[in-house]
Amino acid sequence: MRHGKKVKKLGRKKAHRLALLRNLCRALFIFEKIKTTLPKAKEARRLAEHLIEYAKKNTVATKRFIYRFIPDHKLVKILCDEIAPKFANRQGGYTRIYRLGPRLGDGAEMAILELIEKSEPEKIDQRRKLIEHRWLPDKEKKAEKPKKEKPKKEEKKEKELPKKETKPEVEKKTKKEKKQIAKKEKKEKKQKKGKKKK
Repeated sequence: MRHGKKVKKLGRKKAHRLALLRNLCRALFIFEKIKTTLPKAKEARRLAEHLIEYAKKNTVATKRFIYRFIPDHKLVKILCDEIAPKFANRQGGYTRIYRLGPRLGDGAEMAILELIEKSEPEKIDQRRKLIEHRWLPDKEKKAEKPKKEKPKKEEKKEKELPKKETKPEVEKKTKKEKKQIAKKEKKEKKQKKGKKKK
């Protein structure tokens, strides 16, 4: 029996559900605002507020506890040093949910989950670049790198290699021409044999 189990299953097994909630919380702490379905938003809010409550203490033990749910050292540091201090005077209620109405495709109830105390957009963008830098390298840096030229030694080796001998092009002959040539050769052989007998 499920007495006292207040877990929304969200149509997933336990491991899949935990992974989903961790990813939602991770996105929430990076962008400070995410759009998802209402049941997912409600469950993600529970975990996010729990983690912010721990982050307010800002000790090594709390950072290790948060790392269990968000395995990213940079993001854990941002949560403890930047996000949590904004909520120092609050005793809960760190997030809010806006209902958006049904989704066009399947009619699912949509919602926006966001932190109450927000950072400036420039800071959020800087945070995203810092955290996602490992997966999204800047295209500009790639363009700046000059193309590597082949060393001269390799060029010399290429010159020293002997060229492959090309076979002389043979004229393609039709079947009729081949038959005619074969007949001429037979006649010539017969003539040679006749001369030898004489």
